[in-house]
Amino acid sequence: MKSSAIALVALLLVGSTGCLALDAVERLPTVYTTEDGIDFQVELIAQGLQVPWDMEFTAAGDLIITERAGRLLLFSANGERRVLDHLPQVLTRGESGLMGLALHSESRDQTFIYLCYSEQKGLFGVKNQLIKALLGRFGLLQETELLSWPGDRFHNGCQVAIGPDQKLYVTTGDATEGELAQQQNSLLGKVLRLELDGSVPADNPWPGSYLYATGLRNPQGLAWHPFTGQLYSVDHGPSGFDGERGGDELNRIHPGGNYGWPLVSHGQRRPDLINPQLIWADSVAPAGLVAYSGDQLPGMKNNLFITALAGKALIRVVLDSAGAPLAREELLKGQFGRLRAIAQGPDGHLYLATSNRDGRADPAQADDLLLRLVIAE
Repeated sequence: MKSSAIALVALLLVGSTGCLALDAVERLPTVYTTEDGIDFQVELIAQGLQVPWDMEFTAAGDLIITERAGRLLLFSANGERRVLDHLPQVLTRGESGLMGLALHSESRDQTFIYLCYSEQKGLFGVKNQLIKALLGRFGLLQETELLSWPGDRFHNGCQVAIGPDQKLYVTTGDATEGELAQQQNSLLGKVLRLELDGSVPADNPWPGSYLYATGLRNPQGLAWHPFTGQLYSVDHGPSGFDGERGGDELNRIHPGGNYGWPLVSHGQRRPDLINPQLIWADSVAPAGLVAYSGDQLPGMKNNLFITALAGKALIRVVLDSAGAPLAREELLKGQFGRLRAIAQGPDGHLYLATSNRDGRADPAQADDLLLRLVIAE
């Protein structure tokens, strides 16, 4: 990422028009090899992003990216790159800002977008909210607030995803008040489950409540395994002020499950709590999560991929037929810096974005980057 070669390639790709076709990319020369012998490379799609947080493809093949400062970017399948909209109400403070997104298409020409972002509350407070809007050609239309809850400078969660059951799933952090993660009268430190119109599903674990899982600290990535249908999430462990650093987790989310925060961490066990699938003793800061189901990365199908901020790596997790981890490895370690946003494209490739301009890294001139993984030629 620091090399002048990458910066030069990025400038050549974007040019002066700001337009870029998703198939007009430059393959970077380095070949990486997984522990089981799969050779792959990285293609540079674009540069100059500003703290991309989440991304998803529309049914028409366009890529929508949220930037933490409140911008929605569009990379269209026909080569257009532009700011789709800017949300001036978004508060960017600490880790807060424009974060998770999910898309729901009722037809090829009508797509709804769900966004989770932070707003100012009073003089110094933070509120997180979930909105639904119609995705227009030149911005958001018919914006509706579905739900809001207290936020903070840190630990906002705010990942959004639509499950195979056509329900809306939202993660919430503990807003640095860990005890709230165990309280059922609080939306903090949870995975929430909603109907697409924002109402409470009748089959939620607690009748009349949005709560789906409890006892989480700052969960972000959400993904359903394409073979087993199981829901996974990653959670950030303590960072010093609230416990020994490290203890990041990969969890398999069960309806009504309690994942223990702040009662336990770092692999401590209690019979009434659900244990993590994986624990990282040293913090990697897991952010995005994808269960890969494409055919463009042979040998990696049905693997989980986790982007790591502090770990500066793409973590690959191989699962057995029951969905339990068999092996894990760190790919691209230190090559591109902090990684956050991740998505599987309609072309079957994995797309990644760096987060080197988030105040916790030394960004290169080209940052932040949009990347794609491909099998080596």
